[in-house]
Amino acid sequence: MRSEAAASIVFVLATCWAGFFSGWFLARIAVPAWPPREAFRKCLAGFLIVFILALAAAGGGYFLGIHHTGDYSHWQETCDGLGVADIRSFVRVAYIHNASYIGGLVGLVCAILFLHRLKRRG
Repeated sequence: MRSEAAASIVFVLATCWAGFFSGWFLARIAVPAWPPREAFRKCLAGFLIVFILALAAAGGGYFLGIHHTGDYSHWQETCDGLGVADIRSFVRVAYIHNASYIGGLVGLVCAILFLHRLKRRG
C-alpha cells in the first residue's frame, strides 16, 4: 500500500473517532438545553470551534516539523518496524498529527465553555 493511501486511511479513522468523541460532549450540553434545531446549530458552532483550533494547531505542528533539527536516530527502530524509508517526513507527519489532536482537545474545551456560556444566557 502506498504511504499516501495509508495516511489517508489513518486520517479518516482518526477524524471519525475524534468527531464522535467531540459530538458526544457537545450534544450532552446542547440537546437538553435547547429545542432540536437550535441544539443542532449550537453543536455545529461548537464543531467549528474544534475544527478551527485543530487546523491551527496542525499548522503549528507542520511548522515545528519542518524546523525540527537534530538527531533522528531514536526514530530509526520505529521506522524500520513500520517500513518507513523517509524518517524526516515521518517525523513531520507525527508533529502534525499530535499537534492536531492537542488543538482538537483545546477546541473541545473551548466549545464546551462556549456552549455553557450560551446556556447560562438563556
